[in-house]
Amino acid sequence: MVTPMTEEEDVDYNSLENLTEYLIKEGADTLYPCGTTGETIYLTPEERIKVVRTTIKAANHKVPVFAQVGGCNTRISRQLAEEAISDGADGLGILTPIYYHMSEDEMFRYYSDILAVVPENVPVYLYGIPFCAANQLSFETVSGIAESFPNVRGIKYSVGDVLTLMQFMKIRNGSFHVLVAPAQMLLPALAAGVNGIVSGTCNIFASEIKDLMKTFESGDIKKCQNLQKKVGELATLIAVKEVQCCKSVLVKRKVIRSDNVRSPRIRLTEAEKTELFKQLNNC
Repeated sequence: MVTPMTEEEDVDYNSLENLTEYLIKEGADTLYPCGTTGETIYLTPEERIKVVRTTIKAANHKVPVFAQVGGCNTRISRQLAEEAISDGADGLGILTPIYYHMSEDEMFRYYSDILAVVPENVPVYLYGIPFCAANQLSFETVSGIAESFPNVRGIKYSVGDVLTLMQFMKIRNGSFHVLVAPAQMLLPALAAGVNGIVSGTCNIFASEIKDLMKTFESGDIKKCQNLQKKVGELATLIAVKEVQCCKSVLVKRKVIRSDNVRSPRIRLTEAEKTELFKQLNNC
């Protein structure tokens, strides 16, 4: 989920409520606040807590809410995990440590220290996005975490490499869930056996992605190929400035009030928006 901002770059919690309701109507199975597309690294811990709390309240048990709590440091991530659970989150996502490169031992300790405060009945998904966070989750580390913590149900791994995803599918004899991003590789990943997708693209193309998932389950591969082509074109169109594009489209659809982003990022220019909407109409 994107995090709506006001013109003053404060979090717009009213628009966040609208976005929550909109995504549920569009067919999102689960909501994922404070992920990469949510500008989470630019939010304070207090803002992240309130974003999660607002999303949970607005979702009102219609769909599960998994709060992304990782990425800053162990102490803050533990606090965010405890707050999210206290507020009623249905599960957690935990991003790898960011910026500094971590050893395998440091990575395992980071996750172990956070998971130590998570009740055993709360499902957790690890989250790797190495090209942003500077750290990779190895098969050995993920296997070790999964063995030590049964409530770690799976992993969201944002790589364009099906072979890496297939490695993680071996964990727990194939019962370990693997979720993919980006949307450009959804069909190949589904064919390889992944369980689903978590992608910022879903902010504005949730119904298209939902159609692709349902069509794949029905076994109509030709139709799947056509849908994947469309989803891939849409995802590629917004890939470079995904947050800004999603917010601009959501404003046009009257879901959120402003397309502002938190600095140092800059919103799309009027010319960029005109071109974006033109390209979307052609897809």
